[in-house]
Amino acid sequence: NIIVFDMHGEYAPLCDSKNGFAKKYKIAGPGELQKAQGDTLFLPYWLLNRDEMLSMLLDRSDQNAPNQAARFTLHVRKLKEDTLKRENRSEVLKTFTVDSPIPYSLAALLEQLQDDNTRKGQGKTGPVKGEWEDKLTRFISRLETKCEDRRYGFLFQPPEEAQAYSWLGDQLSGLLCSDDSSRGIKIVDFSEVPSDVLPVVTGVLARLLYDVQFWMAPSRRTPVTLLCDEAHLYLPVKEDADSVQKQALGAFERIAKEGRKYGFALLVVSQRPSDVSKTILSQCNNFLALRLTNDADQSVIRRLMPDSLAGITSILPLLDVGEGLLLGDAVLLPSRIKLDAPVIRPDSATRDFWTDWGTQKADASAIVDAVEALR
Repeated sequence: NIIVFDMHGEYAPLCDSKNGFAKKYKIAGPGELQKAQGDTLFLPYWLLNRDEMLSMLLDRSDQNAPNQAARFTLHVRKLKEDTLKRENRSEVLKTFTVDSPIPYSLAALLEQLQDDNTRKGQGKTGPVKGEWEDKLTRFISRLETKCEDRRYGFLFQPPEEAQAYSWLGDQLSGLLCSDDSSRGIKIVDFSEVPSDVLPVVTGVLARLLYDVQFWMAPSRRTPVTLLCDEAHLYLPVKEDADSVQKQALGAFERIAKEGRKYGFALLVVSQRPSDVSKTILSQCNNFLALRLTNDADQSVIRRLMPDSLAGITSILPLLDVGEGLLLGDAVLLPSRIKLDAPVIRPDSATRDFWTDWGTQKADASAIVDAVEALR
């Protein structure tokens, strides 16, 4: 089982029904909220843990931030408890926490927060300003804005069936199982996820998959590899990460450090290894380096090699297309290798600039169509 995080939608040809060998999933974009296809993935807000949700909604500089976080936590926990009671899940009811992935209603949460924000207190002579009155206004406003934004529809506007208690088990079974009817390689297309929440979304999905593997009975686990393409976008060096990126980074670093004992591996791909978390790179057993011309990127590879072989990295800027330097546990010595060209090519090959400039005219109608698609 391999699950590929595809940031630009470039691996679609691998999922072709005739010649392909992978199954495609796509995080729902604004156009798929009304008519979701079978391969459309939603990640409802209730899958996010408390810290992930607050990293998107809470302004830490607001003097009322502690009050807002406290009321949010209290109401979410109560709403999840109500769901468990309705579903008669008495065992889960004894041990669940505010972070447990249990469906609840966002409308009910907003209603309770509004009630807190407007409720008056009772003084000796009549109504007085309530304990929470006007302290949650900004928090509610940010939550409502996120709920109405179609870019975040895959989080805050999930279909009705995604609110069912059994939905999560069915969804993750599709991602983690492979048999005659389901291909072992799954490609998840994140191309329509807004960049500001991309780290949270990748982190939530990775954490969910890992947690399922963690809680599975050891005798029934099957190994899973998570292939993180364009890793520098959501696995940055910790010092450069903002609060949203740190949430995702924590999930991936935990997988890198602990995952192998649960049969959960990471395969990290990036054009800029110097921009990828040092913790994650330090846990990798094998490295395949293609052409690298930047000195900072070369130094990352140089540090991985014994001093007696460090000189071999001098060939990194000279490698041809498809050539790479392979080092790690998989080979006895660092080796320069030539990779076979893929039979099914992804949509990521560099355009043939010289030929196309000379032979292909710009198409004005195509530009007008592209503007409409952009809108």
